[in-house]
Amino acid sequence: MSLETPFDEPAGRRLARAASGKLVELWRARELLLQLVRKELKVRYKNSALGFLWSMITPVLMTIVFSVVFTVVVPIPVDDFPAFFVAGYLLWQFFQNSCRGGTDSIVGNGDLVKKVYFPREVLPLSHVLSQLVHLLLALLVISPFLIYFRGWGLLVHLPATLLAVVLLTVFTSGAAMWFAGVNVVFRDLQELFIVIFQVWFYATPVLYPLALVQASPELERRSLDWIATALTYNPMTWFVEVFREPLYGPVIRRGVDDIESLAPAWPSVSAIGIAALWALGAFVFGYAVFLRRARTFAKEV
Repeated sequence: MSLETPFDEPAGRRLARAASGKLVELWRARELLLQLVRKELKVRYKNSALGFLWSMITPVLMTIVFSVVFTVVVPIPVDDFPAFFVAGYLLWQFFQNSCRGGTDSIVGNGDLVKKVYFPREVLPLSHVLSQLVHLLLALLVISPFLIYFRGWGLLVHLPATLLAVVLLTVFTSGAAMWFAGVNVVFRDLQELFIVIFQVWFYATPVLYPLALVQASPELERRSLDWIATALTYNPMTWFVEVFREPLYGPVIRRGVDDIESLAPAWPSVSAIGIAALWALGAFVFGYAVFLRRARTFAKEV
């Protein structure tokens, strides 16, 4: 008779057992997670006269400024540019604000981390979920504006919009945990964050459609058409495309220097599949890095 010990257990089974144990622990801490989310929402708008409306001021101002620049000064050939921009910017704002809050979530709660044991991942995840509340409320507020410009088709494709939100939430959770874990040992990350996200923003097709880059004759003439390929390696490109198509509609390439804006539609299965792979990969990688760093958080914060 053979007696199996933990050391004889296959590595894959040990990893699956450890992962399921962490998920069970996280589920048991759901009340703490919800309390932290409520705290984030209350603290942000405490004694504020406008409350949630403050979170709409940034996208509204950005939409006005970029609409003037990219419809008058340097026209981008898409229909209804304000609707095109806001359909991508809301998603970007959710991603950026979640990662910014997650980056400081462990260091900023150093006293709590030193004194009490709890699953540390609830700290960055609370920032992601509080920003998710803002995103859903913002979508509700902005819907009449999008319906006015793009028609009622966006309501028909609402399931695709919600699927895109779920996929980006998974991706953002992994990214926020990675930033939170790495920031404990590399505090310069807080300063680098602004630079990283400024570059990342312009490398993501929020201001312009991906099809415009793919159809650019100028890039082809200068042998810079590799830029369009490089953009497809940016995970946020796929989340913006999957999110924007059911809200605004796809922008497709007809030929060289020729693009067309279509009505709201279902995103392609391939685009959803690529976004899902990025979401799963980022979550597993970010969570693994976070758990590895979490062993020494109490000593390093």
